[in-house]
Amino acid sequence: MVVFILLTQYMLKYFDDFVGKDLGFTVFAELIAYFSINMTPIAFPLAVLLSSLMTFGNLGEHFELTAIKSAGISLVRVLRPLFVFVVCLSALVYYSNNFIVPKANLEAYSLLYDIKQKKPSIDIKEGAFYGGIPGYSIKANKKYDDDKSLGDLIIYNHSDKKGNTEIILADSALMYTILGDKYLVMELFDGKSYTEEDADKPNEPSNYIRNIFQHNKVVFSLASFEMERTDKELFSSNRLMKSERELRYDVDSMNTDIIKSKRTIYRYTPRFFNMHMQDVDDIKPQTVAIWEQMKEDTVSSNSDSTVLENEQLTSSDVVPVKGAGKNLNEKKLKSGIKFEQEKKSLELEKITTYDSTLIARADSAFESRNRGNNNIVDKPRFAKNRLKGENKRIENRQFESNVYDIEANKKLSDAVACIVMFLIGAPLGAIIKKGGLGFPVIVSIVFFIISYVINTTGIKLGRAGDISTFWAVWSSNFMLLPFGLFFLRQARNDSRLFETDYYAVKINKFFRLFKKEK
Repeated sequence: MVVFILLTQYMLKYFDDFVGKDLGFTVFAELIAYFSINMTPIAFPLAVLLSSLMTFGNLGEHFELTAIKSAGISLVRVLRPLFVFVVCLSALVYYSNNFIVPKANLEAYSLLYDIKQKKPSIDIKEGAFYGGIPGYSIKANKKYDDDKSLGDLIIYNHSDKKGNTEIILADSALMYTILGDKYLVMELFDGKSYTEEDADKPNEPSNYIRNIFQHNKVVFSLASFEMERTDKELFSSNRLMKSERELRYDVDSMNTDIIKSKRTIYRYTPRFFNMHMQDVDDIKPQTVAIWEQMKEDTVSSNSDSTVLENEQLTSSDVVPVKGAGKNLNEKKLKSGIKFEQEKKSLELEKITTYDSTLIARADSAFESRNRGNNNIVDKPRFAKNRLKGENKRIENRQFESNVYDIEANKKLSDAVACIVMFLIGAPLGAIIKKGGLGFPVIVSIVFFIISYVINTTGIKLGRAGDISTFWAVWSSNFMLLPFGLFFLRQARNDSRLFETDYYAVKINKFFRLFKKEK
């Protein structure tokens, strides 16, 4: 039932793409089956919430929970086997979200794309030209109610791509399809055709041929109206068609690409300020200067270590000292680790500000050396545009990385949501003590809306980078879990949390306190 409701709401978005295309029952059945699987990540938590509410509501309404408790069985013991079942169901949901749903999404969205690309069935409207058949334009000034008979028909044939070289006029026509709707036949009555033939020589006039007929047939190919299936591999790069492992791999690749782009910016910028660097060397950002110095130290340390190894191999005068080789290796190891840490920190570091005094000195030095040179303005402008483009590319890549990371986290969070919804629904049903499709459905919708709003807001903030992708997906579970634990505690104590009489007694006691004081 939950899948049906969600599927109906989702498929209405594509209703305009289905109308008038004569898709057939099998295509609709296939599309509905795939999108039903697509709805399961949302449907399972809601279904668990609704079913647990209805089940324990019925038990409470018929006093069966009271009988169970009077036998010495606590509510927690009653919930234990069902909780184990829900945990197993959550594991099944995670497997489905990770492996089954991506494959169903690939089939569903590839089929939906083919449906959108398919031409609508032939619909010739009265008094308007119809150009759906390639190479022809058809106009019927009169269309009868049977949708087959036409009156005062005009057909322009430009299939040879030389213009309207053939025109057919008919007083009436009857149209129908043959050979499994592969061809459209128009039987024309009482008409004329005008044909312009190409001249044999360029300077000679064209020949015009006029034919008069009482009955004629024109056959049109409907191959362009058939739905062609696109290669599914073209859609496989989308995040909805990937498993969690593939999404994690893509996120790592994007983050690596972002780091490389940032390093490119840091190394690319000095090329446009080479004249500045000749006179004002301290205009360089400190991180770039350290990075360059570290590269020089690395080269020199590698050459020194090579010389040292050669000396150890060739010298016979060296007296071996106990532990000296070990200490030397430890120093090399520590220096290598330190270098890698500093290098990694430099890769992740972002330069955001420059010293305005240094920039002013650099500008004056550059201006004095390039006075009268047109390159003074063009070169910084090009550098600015290049850096803006790189920054925009990094922002887009970061947004895409956040989107993929959120999709990877949703695989598990949607499965855990089943456990959270069970902890809310089962105790709440025991407290409400109402089964059926009445009050439990309303409560389920309320909690589903709360969960949906929290998820939507978190995902929006997570994609923008305002919060971490982990909290963007898991915030709804962490926020709703305390409600489940609270309802469980109240249900164990036989709380009358949703009974109006309970609150009426509390309100009367509150007002009595004020009366006694007077």
